[in-house]
Amino acid sequence: MNGMRQSLSVMLLLVVSAAGLFAADEPSAEEQFRQLELVWMNALAEKNSEVLEATLAPEFSIIGARSTADDPIGSRENWLAVAMKHPWPRHEVKVLRVTRIHDTAIVQAILSATYPPSPFAPQGGPVSFLVTDTWVKRADAWQVVSRHSSFPAQD
Repeated sequence: MNGMRQSLSVMLLLVVSAAGLFAADEPSAEEQFRQLELVWMNALAEKNSEVLEATLAPEFSIIGARSTADDPIGSRENWLAVAMKHPWPRHEVKVLRVTRIHDTAIVQAILSATYPPSPFAPQGGPVSFLVTDTWVKRADAWQVVSRHSSFPAQD
């Protein structure tokens, strides 16, 4: 069953990636990138290394919500190691804006999930992140080259 889920995730990633973003009868850019973000986040929850490796560009980097001035940028290898090491919940994705420039898309979104006790939620519970992801289209597939995430300001 897990193998079938992985295959379906890869197929969805490829189908969404290959779709043209400006065809009149296709979903909006916001919806198409929401689907790509969901595939990525579901692969994280499922520890689907095949989809994660296909999603992240070789030069992927991240400035995460817990980054510091001494260690601000994480690499693809670091992110994949953390992805496989810890449990991750399924996330909801709300795309706020997609800015397309040729074969590049800048996606601003909110990721929300209920976390088990973790550095993000010491007692466990709901956590939201503001993210900005930069996607590039290569050989008819979209890959993430950069993510910046932060916590929303508290009221």
